[in-house]
Amino acid sequence: MRILKNCSQALRGLRLNSGNTLLMTIGVMIGIASLTVIVAIGFGIKLKVLNRIANMGFGPESFSVYAGGGRLFFSRSKNTSMTLQDSEDLLALPTVRLVVPRQRKRMQIINKKEFTSTRVYGVTPDWQRARGWNIVDGVFLSDSDLDRKKKVVVLGATPARKIFKNKDPIGKMVRLQNNFYEVIGLLEEKGLTESGYDPDDRALIPLTTSMARLTSETHLHSIKVVTLNASQVPETMEAVKQVLRRNHNLSVFSEDDFRFVTPEGIMEWVTESAQAMNRMLILISTVSLLVGGVVIMNILLVSIRERVKEIGIRRCFGARRFDITLQFLFESILVSLLGGVLGIGLGLGISFGLKRFDILPTQVTWQPFVLSFVFCTFIGLIFGIHPARKAALMSPEESIRS
Repeated sequence: MRILKNCSQALRGLRLNSGNTLLMTIGVMIGIASLTVIVAIGFGIKLKVLNRIANMGFGPESFSVYAGGGRLFFSRSKNTSMTLQDSEDLLALPTVRLVVPRQRKRMQIINKKEFTSTRVYGVTPDWQRARGWNIVDGVFLSDSDLDRKKKVVVLGATPARKIFKNKDPIGKMVRLQNNFYEVIGLLEEKGLTESGYDPDDRALIPLTTSMARLTSETHLHSIKVVTLNASQVPETMEAVKQVLRRNHNLSVFSEDDFRFVTPEGIMEWVTESAQAMNRMLILISTVSLLVGGVVIMNILLVSIRERVKEIGIRRCFGARRFDITLQFLFESILVSLLGGVLGIGLGLGISFGLKRFDILPTQVTWQPFVLSFVFCTFIGLIFGIHPARKAALMSPEESIRS
């Protein structure tokens, strides 16, 4: 009952000193709004990256094996040990549904006077089935193209736009090195990723054509592996590792001369890259909240000097020092919670605005609400203790005389 009475007194004090209450609330509101937006952006980027990974054909049931040791797309050294025999051996594994051996080389692609540099991949017809990448015009590479080493090419949206402008490329001829290739298909446009990578900057030719006419090499850049279902990926990766180490005659003490790239690995890399920025932004938000706490403490100290008679009258009418302490602690906590609620509202508004106008990806979750409640209670309690104790230590006689 006494606690409720002190809480009521705190609400009355905040209402009567609305100017000070507003200033204290704004300080906390800005910090909480910043925290809410940062968390929403972090989750939004993760969700968008995951969706983009899936959209680019990196489904949960697939992974890629790249030549050369290292991590993800970063090789420690050039390696030429991965071959078509590796690809055939991997396809024989019981949990594997598809394998797509690939070569890659960046070079100029030329259409008369127009030219651009693009990534040229030598692939098999299974590439489209493994990636789930649609053809918007023409056809994809066929088994016949592969068997006959035909000089045909499927263009991504970026090189097609650069060398053909707005014209239909199907049936036209383009030059790669010293050979002319007929454009037979156009890939669906995917768009830039959040890191600035352009998946549409590519051209696909039959793997056999690449080996015979483009690279004059038989080793592979990478092999994409698609399992029967996602749950089989870990065991399949282990089986792939054993097959490749055996095929490459690696000793027990030798490091792998290949590396795996999985959707989870890409996501982990993206997360690690983003964490440093998130930590800095969260630090800024925390500093903002601490500043808000200091503002609350200073304004409460000023408010106490303005409310000396009120404190003295309460003491004369039986309020104990504990009651005065509780009143001002409640005022500090309540104004912090009010700032938190308004900050969440402002943060959600900014988050939805960023998403609505396609400025930044955001995803609202429950974390900001929990974090805000904890932070606000903590800020109100810690920064309210000193003013509350100072108010409680005032003697009733001196307070009334003041």
